[in-house]
Amino acid sequence: MPTFPPRVRRRLARLAALLVACAPPARPAGTVVFASGTDLESANPLVTVHALSRQLQRYALFVTLARYDASLAPAPYYARGWRWSADRRSLTLHLDPALRWHDGRPTTAHDVVFTLDAARDRATGYPRYSDLAAIAAASATDSATVVLQFATPQPAFPAVLCELPVLPAHRLAGVPRAAMRRAAFNEAPVGNGPFRFVRRDPGQRWVFARDPAFPASLGGPARIERLVVAVVDEPTTKFAGLVSGELDVAGIAPTAAALAARDSLVRVLSYPVQFATGVVFNPARPPFDDARVRRAVGLAIDRARIVEAALAGYAVPAAGPVSPSNPLAAG
Repeated sequence: MPTFPPRVRRRLARLAALLVACAPPARPAGTVVFASGTDLESANPLVTVHALSRQLQRYALFVTLARYDASLAPAPYYARGWRWSADRRSLTLHLDPALRWHDGRPTTAHDVVFTLDAARDRATGYPRYSDLAAIAAASATDSATVVLQFATPQPAFPAVLCELPVLPAHRLAGVPRAAMRRAAFNEAPVGNGPFRFVRRDPGQRWVFARDPAFPASLGGPARIERLVVAVVDEPTTKFAGLVSGELDVAGIAPTAAALAARDSLVRVLSYPVQFATGVVFNPARPPFDDARVRRAVGLAIDRARIVEAALAGYAVPAAGPVSPSNPLAAG
């Protein structure tokens, strides 16, 4: 089986299930076809909410300054290292000078500053705008060094820097921030990740090809030649495509995992993600304006039973919105 791009971990402990085809592929060797339930929202992370789109942006098309390690702690990536000032109001990031955009231009600290400034501008509409509120300023002291200034001392490395990919200033600086959602770049991007954009067939597929020049210091070239994200919204069609060899990978509902595991032509893989499933109260309206009612309902919910009945065991009960496996979880 081919090796796939690194997987993302999302908010709240849960297990995701993937179906992987074991049949011989009915396409050129080195191509992996991944089934998506919907068309990718955009190739521009500044305006993207769709989860799969964000994963492809972070791990295939672009790179991030840092990545989560196995314990969900930020680890160096494009930023090969960093140093806090004594008062923890300044963070200096040292970048990998080997990284280049797929049009041949080098990726530099100026791209990082452009990306952060655009994301911090409310007009852009970056979904995680508030996560960057602590950053007072970003500057490039040279092509491989970025300095972030914070309004107050910071307790930890900003997790959003593991989520927001670096974007090409020379391609997007001319786009008005308020018009970023309509930029032509969003459907024909120039990246700097292990896969470069080839083409998009709206409503059908996105095609990416391996960048043979991707730096060894960042993991080196991908082991597959092409990555195709095919839009397949019908579960039975996904399963048929896997069995026939037309698809290689597809996400499935946890409740379908046991049935899928009985088919010798597919393999079920599960892995931890962070994704919240829960009940949210509106404390502005009765009866949930009463904390005693909210507490009573919370205590009455059988989380373990929900995990087994609705998620087929592919989850971990949590007492709140933070996963027990998250490094920031208490106790």
